[in-house]
Amino acid sequence: MFSKKRKVDNENKKFLAEWIEQYCFTLPVRAGAVPVCLICNSTVAVVKCANLKRHYDTMHKDFEKKFPLNSGARKNKLQAYLLSYKNSTTMLVQSMSGQEKSVEAALRVCWTLNKHQKPFTDSEIVKECMVEVATALFEEKKDIINAIQSIPISARSNTRRTELLADDNKNNLIHILQTAPCYAIAIDESCDIVDSEQMSIFVRFLDVESRVFRDELLALLPLKCKTRGEDLFKTFDDFMTKSNISYDKIVSISTDGAPAMIGKEKGFVKRIKDKNAEIFSYQCIIHQTSLCGKLSTTLKEVMDIMIKLINFLRSRSALQHRQFKDFLFECDSVYSDLLQHNNVCWLSKGKVIGRFWSIKDEVITFLVNLDSVESKQYHKFLTNESNMLSVAFLKDILGYLNVLNTELQGQKKLICDLISSISAFRRKLEIFEEDIKNQDFIHFPTILEYKKTPDIDCSVFLSFLSDLGEEFGKRFKDFAEIGKLSQFLKNPFEVSPTGEWIDVATKLFKLPKSSLQMEIIDLQEDISLQMNKTSSTEDFWIKHVLDKYMNCKTLAIKLATMFGSTYVCETSFSKMTFLKNRYRSRLTDHHLENT
Repeated sequence: MFSKKRKVDNENKKFLAEWIEQYCFTLPVRAGAVPVCLICNSTVAVVKCANLKRHYDTMHKDFEKKFPLNSGARKNKLQAYLLSYKNSTTMLVQSMSGQEKSVEAALRVCWTLNKHQKPFTDSEIVKECMVEVATALFEEKKDIINAIQSIPISARSNTRRTELLADDNKNNLIHILQTAPCYAIAIDESCDIVDSEQMSIFVRFLDVESRVFRDELLALLPLKCKTRGEDLFKTFDDFMTKSNISYDKIVSISTDGAPAMIGKEKGFVKRIKDKNAEIFSYQCIIHQTSLCGKLSTTLKEVMDIMIKLINFLRSRSALQHRQFKDFLFECDSVYSDLLQHNNVCWLSKGKVIGRFWSIKDEVITFLVNLDSVESKQYHKFLTNESNMLSVAFLKDILGYLNVLNTELQGQKKLICDLISSISAFRRKLEIFEEDIKNQDFIHFPTILEYKKTPDIDCSVFLSFLSDLGEEFGKRFKDFAEIGKLSQFLKNPFEVSPTGEWIDVATKLFKLPKSSLQMEIIDLQEDISLQMNKTSSTEDFWIKHVLDKYMNCKTLAIKLATMFGSTYVCETSFSKMTFLKNRYRSRLTDHHLENT
């Protein structure tokens, strides 16, 4: 049997102090340092007496003749060598330290500017401000001002550092994502200011190391040609392949519901399911809520006239708009102007009607003063009780829809919380219908305030509420099964081991029913977990539930990972509009994603 070859490099050799005088070598004080010759500044690979002696005898024979060993001249010469070496290395360290601090300062400025979504060129303005502040506060300390002036933060340097920081962040994100047990995707596309289509991809996953759920922008991918389902998928698939991210860990995909996304034959989701058939796909809950609020014929006519009226007052002429605002100011109105309707904004209709109702009396008076044909028509519309009752109904019901919509918005919303909000609103619709039928109007205070006769015709309102309820039931049937798992996720101590949720979890997530039942019973009887049930849902499952409840924990993590909406994508488009505006329209796709 052959013994392993001994490696001298691995030997723990100790540098002896007498070697300084014998062989004119010194050992720098740092990890992994090797001996340095004081005469020629050469180094040897190993801390070994024979290596030092060989170098000294071979390269410096004359030194031994001029400065014999143990002589005073030799000691003085070595002291001079040591002092010179110390000074040179100290200056080098100080130089490197100052340079590193300047680079660190530049990176911090770059990070702060990007965090506040400022242009790359603003770095030069920041430097100018820093110099001015330092000059005012530390006028006598020129070294501080010089240090600031030496910071390399030109626009070009800032751009380069932004690229470095962005690449480092993306690499770290992909590395963490590869170690995550599963992840969900929210995806949407929109045009920037130069009509370049951008696909925003957000990912939600459990960061195993930090033990928190994270929502992160995975990529902002430009679509160069068409935006068909195959084009979206090809761009996405190329990114996944390049980043070495697996389709197998995808739990769910949330989209905006566009045909290119959910087409049955060639849609983006269909092609992803070809890669992983067990992926859940949902249309954004917030988008569907907005689509449910479409107005029926009569109410739509009233809303259209209201929009035309507002456009008449605001946009007919600049003079008339100024006169209208001046009139509201003279009347000491609660608002100084009307809002314009925007179909793209989720809360627009409700806010427009709400603002109008608060200043309707001032609007009617202003229309009388205009004395034009159109103003008389609008005045007639606003003084008709039936029309105004419809406006009052719209104010109340759209207000409720806006409250629901706002409740659904926000980051890090669990899908079970969104489903619970939808379920609660559907139950409220039943109460609203009953309230309208009885004409109590306790939930419609605006109608109660305005109505002038005891009995009014509410058939249009009842029809709208009935259609709204049916629309909610139709659009959110896909979420019904996931909704049955809400109680398990939010309060596992109250679910029954033989409840319907067990069958849903077994069917959707392919978990063993027997193990799940046994684990939920053990979990409910675990006293230590009962003491922590007041923790947040995410903390409870991640930090307190042990791995021995593996099936329960896997189910909870997958539910908590799923996106219920594309709200995060919409926020990224708002930032994109802010970043790539008409003054920065030449911002490249790569730099747009980096910022």
